[in-house]
Amino acid sequence: MNLTFSNIYNPGIIEKETNEFSHLAFMEVVDMYDGNFIKWKEMPTLETLKQVETYMKETHLARGQKHVKFVFPQDEKIPDVLVAYLTEQQYDLGTLEMYAVKPKTFSADVICSAKIQFVSEETLQAYSTIQYEEAKQWGESYALSKHEMLKKDFRDKRKQQIVAIIDGQVVGSTDVIVRDQTAEIDNLFVLPSFQRQGIGSKIQQFVMKHHEEKTIILVADGEDTPKDMYVKQGYRFIGFQYNALKTDIE
Repeated sequence: MNLTFSNIYNPGIIEKETNEFSHLAFMEVVDMYDGNFIKWKEMPTLETLKQVETYMKETHLARGQKHVKFVFPQDEKIPDVLVAYLTEQQYDLGTLEMYAVKPKTFSADVICSAKIQFVSEETLQAYSTIQYEEAKQWGESYALSKHEMLKKDFRDKRKQQIVAIIDGQVVGSTDVIVRDQTAEIDNLFVLPSFQRQGIGSKIQQFVMKHHEEKTIILVADGEDTPKDMYVKQGYRFIGFQYNALKTDIE
């Protein structure tokens, strides 16, 4: 199976499409950067980027959205001329890396007392709450909208939602997006006071057990240390993708 970033789930719906880019929008959570952005089909020239930037600013500001995000083609570095402009305009540049593993080759020695289970009516509120706490770093409005979105995900069964519980407390969670050949681990999160106890690995083991015949995929921030853990666990590197984000636009 030839995996690319196109296999990664995105809630956004294509609102406008040209030969050069796709504009994705997710009006359920307008502050979700990963659902409302421009995805370049090919690396733009500086002139083209500026033109599309103007379009995106006007569109987002008319809707009360305060950000512009660009996602660049997979495995292509941003040309220096674009980096210079984006930096001058105070965009934050970042990289995502994609990884994949077959459950049979997943390797993790886990000694952990956490109980892993699918979210139920009894654990939904606690699951939503820790996700809310994690999301607050991107703003209160986004955190509240995401809080409601997760409840809708549960009601509509849009994703598999999983929690880790210790002594009756939900201390970690993840979502799994299941497709024909893949199961994507998304938003894997453990409360800071419970990290480095193997909880994240045990959550992954639970996913592997329930999707033995699929390829497990995920994305990691190119700057984060967890990606090194994924390699040790048997994940293979698929590719990288640069992005640029500017918030508080006017």
